[in-house]
This record gives sequence, C-alpha cells and structure tokens, in this order.
Amino acid sequence: MVNKVKFERDEVIRTAGQLFWKKGFNATSTRDLQNAINMRPGSIYAAFGSKEGLYCEAIKDYAQFMQSQLLSALNEHSSVLDGLTAFVKKVLIEDAQCAPSMLCMLVKANNEFTEDEPTLKLLSYDLANQFEAFLTTLFEKAQHAKELDTRITAIEYARYFQIQFTGLRSYLNRPNTQELADPLIDQMFLSIKQL
Repeated sequence: MVNKVKFERDEVIRTAGQLFWKKGFNATSTRDLQNAINMRPGSIYAAFGSKEGLYCEAIKDYAQFMQSQLLSALNEHSSVLDGLTAFVKKVLIEDAQCAPSMLCMLVKANNEFTEDEPTLKLLSYDLANQFEAFLTTLFEKAQHAKELDTRITAIEYARYFQIQFTGLRSYLNRPNTQELADPLIDQMFLSIKQL
C-alpha cells in the first residue's frame, strides 16, 4: 500500500509540475490544479500543505528529472561533450513537441517570483545553483579528459553552456524555428570548444 501511495504522490507532483511549467505558479489557480490532478483543495493542502508546497515539490522534481536526463545521455556516450550534445538535442528537438513549454521551468521560476514570494524565489535560485554546480563537475571531467582547454575554468564553461542552452530554448520557442535546432546546437558546441 505504501508503494501505491508513493507512486500516486509522484504522479500528482509530476502532473502538477507540467501545469506549473506551462502556466507558471501565479497563473495556475487552485481550480486548475484540482482539475489536472483530480484532488480537492482539502486533499492538496493535507498532502502538500499549500499550493506553494506542491509547487516546491514539482520544481524539485523537474530539476531532478533534468539531471537524470543529462546523466542518462552521459552514460550513453564516452565523451562528456558528446553526452551534453545528446542531452541538448533530446531536450530541444526530441522532447520539444511534448513539453509544456520550450522554456526551462527553473528559468521561468527565476523570472516569475518577487520578494513577495521569498520561499519560491530562494528555492528557484538554489535549484539553479545546484544545477550549475553539477554542470561544473561535468566540465571539469571534460577538461581532465582533454576535451576542453584549461585556460578558462570549469564554472566559466558551465555558465557559458547555460547561457547558450537557455538562449536556444528561448529562440526555438518562436514559430517555424525547429528546423534550425540541429545546426544551432552544433554551432553552440563548436563555440564551447573554441573558448
């Protein structure tokens, strides 16, 4: 019974996360959540404490999911840069049609929350910083494997990657741009190698 409850909780978090990712936290009403996850407001509050509590679980789930996708791509390639390239292509090309938004949920969160929502603002910053730290370790591995130059630091590579990746996601959110995705991703990684 415990596994069934856990599975259902995970499913609720993932479904709510898709809705929050698409609409944003503030534009998602309790009624929207109720319809999406098939739970009454009292049940949502009993399980998660509040809409904010459910959002916190959903954005953590999103960050964990993105990291697991990246690890999966890395495990399928012998080179760090090849794994990163496969991850970017999966997110921007393969998964683009079924994603609630082309924009990263963490980036949307970083832009949505104000000082009036300090818990959510700090959480979104913390998750973004954790992902940057994870990327930094990957670029350190690429440097040790001689895939990248050591004239700049691994964190500088991680920041550049994030800027390029976020920019591409935003650009490809425009209509009639998907056919440009593959060459733009190749160009992104060529520029990373030339830093």
